[in-house]
Amino acid sequence: MKTANIHPRTGPKIAFTLIELLVVIAIIAILAAMLLPALASAKAKAQRIQCTSQVKQLDLGMMMFPNDNNGMFPPGAWQGSSSDLTWDCWLNNYIGGNAPQQDMSGGVFVSADDPASIVEAQSLGFAVAPKILTCPADQFPKVSWMTGPPTFATRTYAMNAAGATWGTFVQVNDDRRSYPLPNLEQAGAHGVGIYWTDNKGGNDPDWNAAGYKTTVVNDPAGTILLTEDASSQDCAGNVWPSVCCGPQTSDGGSGGWGNLYQTDLKAPLSTATLATGGYSEGMLLYKAHSYRFNYAFTDGHVEALKIEQTTGSGTLTAPRGMWTVIQGD
Repeated sequence: MKTANIHPRTGPKIAFTLIELLVVIAIIAILAAMLLPALASAKAKAQRIQCTSQVKQLDLGMMMFPNDNNGMFPPGAWQGSSSDLTWDCWLNNYIGGNAPQQDMSGGVFVSADDPASIVEAQSLGFAVAPKILTCPADQFPKVSWMTGPPTFATRTYAMNAAGATWGTFVQVNDDRRSYPLPNLEQAGAHGVGIYWTDNKGGNDPDWNAAGYKTTVVNDPAGTILLTEDASSQDCAGNVWPSVCCGPQTSDGGSGGWGNLYQTDLKAPLSTATLATGGYSEGMLLYKAHSYRFNYAFTDGHVEALKIEQTTGSGTLTAPRGMWTVIQGD
């Protein structure tokens, strides 16, 4: 039996020329340039959808709370001399949290994403925050004291403040704990997020601090209850900022009034500066959401809107419309 002779191929080797290789690289670069914006857009859309879902869950908690509390919404904030409470403290058991009251009076929560922080939180008496308090697009720099250890939880959402005037609607002092709720039909009034202060309360937080009754809202489908309000110091359980006074201001200061507005036109944008203090990050979040914010309303529905759509007959700096409990303004 003959065995066939196998001869190696002796023809020229096939290889890419330098020009061909450069052409392939150029094509890959062009395809990548075409695909990356689409991928980024898809990611941003997914984050907006997840954020909308979270706001809906928080709104549901807000709807459930009055059923157990004589038809009353929680206050936006209560601030004592050494203890704080915010709306997310009152809603903790309605939005997936199980923290005891004594662990929520310190004014801040730790992140559930950091096991070491949870252990330290338990030893320090801090509560662990539900994850739905942070918009997935809110990945902006935070102040150094929030980054740990322990790592404190962020909160992207705020109640629609009772108004924008200090001492009348925001940081309303009531050392007697009588809680005289301002009339929401007066000039300058907005929503049901009342912010109380009590400088004589000491270590005794008042879980019975008064909020507004659901009946004060004349236009439930057209009145904002919760909105997005991103800040580099926005920690879950922190009073500043737990309420939002409107769509826009021009403050620019660290820890200033710009934190109590959705956007601050003078807020810094650089990572290094944002990490040094409490600055508004609303412009960054607004851009990440394709220039819309998510809003929860007092009838339970949620909408993604441009800020200009919310102000009614008012302006971005002095809003009416969806920011007030009054119908048709």
